[in-house]
Amino acid sequence: MKKSLTPLNILILLNSIFLITLLDFLSKRWISNNFPLFEVTHITSTLNIVHTHNYGLAFSLFSNVSKEHKYILYFINFITIIIISKIMCFISSNKTYYNFIYILIIGGAIGNLIDRLRFGFVIDFIDIHFKNWHFAIFNIADISIFLGSILLIYIHLYKNK
Repeated sequence: MKKSLTPLNILILLNSIFLITLLDFLSKRWISNNFPLFEVTHITSTLNIVHTHNYGLAFSLFSNVSKEHKYILYFINFITIIIISKIMCFISSNKTYYNFIYILIIGGAIGNLIDRLRFGFVIDFIDIHFKNWHFAIFNIADISIFLGSILLIYIHLYKNK
């Protein structure tokens, strides 16, 4: 099996990761500059913009972790980026669609890691709800990680059979 990472492929992958990270960064910056903390702005009957701070992982998991244990979350985030980057080096040329999946996950992980390192929390703002039931508030990086994870699960469950 021939490896798929030529210098051109590496450049494309890095640029793609950069674009996801940049989109996440710019969206969070726009929210921070234009929406006061916790103010609800109704967009549609099922979508609000709510500027919040998430001290945990995606979808506010582990948000009540003590300050000392926050470094474990940073470490997990960093190690995830390293491991997935390493995995990408060994993808064979007939399975390059995995690169797209890993780009989504790495781009989102970097976006949230930047916030954690800068502020100690992640800026979230997308609130999807149905009547009075609200899903967790999230951001572009969370969407990217979620889509990449769902695609990875799909490929492992259905595509490889």
